[in-house]
Amino acid sequence: MKLRTCRFISVSLLMLYLLPLSTFAQEEEVMQEVQEALAAQEKIPLLAGVAVSADLCGLFMKITNSRFANMEAACRLDFKEKYFPIFELGIGDCTREGGDNNNSFSTTAPYFRVGMDYNFNKKMSGNRFFAGLRYAFTSFDFDFKNPDFVDPYWNVQHPLNISKRSNTQWMEIVVGIETKIWSIIRFGWKLRYRGRIHQSGTEMGEPWYVPGFGRNGGTAWGGTVDLAFDVGKTAKSNKQK
Repeated sequence: MKLRTCRFISVSLLMLYLLPLSTFAQEEEVMQEVQEALAAQEKIPLLAGVAVSADLCGLFMKITNSRFANMEAACRLDFKEKYFPIFELGIGDCTREGGDNNNSFSTTAPYFRVGMDYNFNKKMSGNRFFAGLRYAFTSFDFDFKNPDFVDPYWNVQHPLNISKRSNTQWMEIVVGIETKIWSIIRFGWKLRYRGRIHQSGTEMGEPWYVPGFGRNGGTAWGGTVDLAFDVGKTAKSNKQK
């Protein structure tokens, strides 16, 4: 009995002795990782590069004759692999026929977005997980036609042929991932939630589609599949990659 008690006390004392050492080793390892991350950040210049990209999803929708397509390209800056101010420019195109009562709607116009993404991936691996905000704007002409329209008051057929101009503004919340494929080539995707903040030119009804926004409404979901090229990486940033 005394021998077991002595063994128990010895093991307990040994564990009490080793526990602080294990905790200290873990803390030292964490501190080393933090220091390495800080050192990696210090090696990255303030302006780490410039990239251009194009959306493959919109191009595919245009080739397959979808009812509408947002075809766009973007240019962005890279500050410390964390902050990415971005400017996006696109062309929205829509031709919709055969709607209710044989309506048709058509428009083609540019749209613009400006905003910034933040990279949440702390490891300098070249892969990115980011979220961001956009302010978007478009001003476009649209045509609405209905050759079979019947005047509800006179009850006679009176074809409609309306041309209007609308200005639309909206905000976007963006989340996405991006990875380095080879050399300066990167690939990724973005999911976008859009909220309309202003629209004019709707006295005779809202346009069915808004360039860059999609099917018109208070909110809309969208996405892009991006092929990007790092055309302006600095020397230090290239070494880090």
